[in-house]
Amino acid sequence: MPVLLNSAGQPEPPTYVVARLRALHAGLHLRYVEAAGENWAVCMNWQPEDRRWESVQQGQTDPLAACDIIGYLPMACSPDEAPGYLERTFRQYPKDEIRRMADAVHRHNETVPVDEATERALAEALDRPDPTNMKSKWKFWT
Repeated sequence: MPVLLNSAGQPEPPTYVVARLRALHAGLHLRYVEAAGENWAVCMNWQPEDRRWESVQQGQTDPLAACDIIGYLPMACSPDEAPGYLERTFRQYPKDEIRRMADAVHRHNETVPVDEATERALAEALDRPDPTNMKSKWKFWT
């Protein structure tokens, strides 16, 4: 999986994973952290009730650093592999809120492939010619 670079030469996270994370929780995102090597840091923004926001408001902490790294995702991870990595990451994190997200990922992983397979099969069936080889008996008057 190729990694795109932004105008500053930093890797940009894949939009499909970013969108899936945001759909799961608005505070989730991927971040390039040089020390993480060939991995994206899976981050979750601090919630408004988190007392650490006080340090941001006092100017002691950069607002962009107001998040926790809850795990890592390999940069070379394919779209099919990403949900499995993320589910394991969420299950291993010590906060209940994050572990509950793993259940949501698991439910999504169980239903989406079935829905996609159903849609593909239906589209394939509709694209085929009439299997009976019978022409319509209805005539339209002009």
